[in-house]
Amino acid sequence: MSTSKPAWSERELPAFFKRWRTEWKDEELSPSNYLDYEGGLRFVLAAAWLFCPETVEYRGCVFLKENFSQDVVDNWFTTLGHDRERIEAVVNQVRLWDVFLNASRTDDEQLGEELPQLALALGECWQGVLSARYPDREITVEVGDEEDGSYGPAVTFRTSPAVSDFD
Repeated sequence: MSTSKPAWSERELPAFFKRWRTEWKDEELSPSNYLDYEGGLRFVLAAAWLFCPETVEYRGCVFLKENFSQDVVDNWFTTLGHDRERIEAVVNQVRLWDVFLNASRTDDEQLGEELPQLALALGECWQGVLSARYPDREITVEVGDEEDGSYGPAVTFRTSPAVSDFD
């Protein structure tokens, strides 16, 4: 798996959006306009949980609440020898195809090709949210993809105590 820190610096508009804008014959329309025209408020409200996830602290670690199970985490502590950063990275991993199980991978829209951009956006959001939420920790967010692209991108994070310039 290849990984990188999230950096979504060169945004490309999704193909479905470009087609929609062309159909409306208005190249000035923005993604915000799309959300308004297509009644996207429900989807954006639900997506808030993805982009600004709830977290829990347990055994000196930070976990996504949605992924957290005390028994599973305790098993990882045994398996990984109390390596907190590795345990967090494993438990906090979100594979985007697991989030979008009902989305077609073969449709004409080719939305699967847009997932790497979504993963980068998600990673940047997590970096900011978690850094603000846990200022006493160094947050490392990683965005990765299978080498062969077979299962799409994943996003995860791990924490460690913040390093002070005065130590």
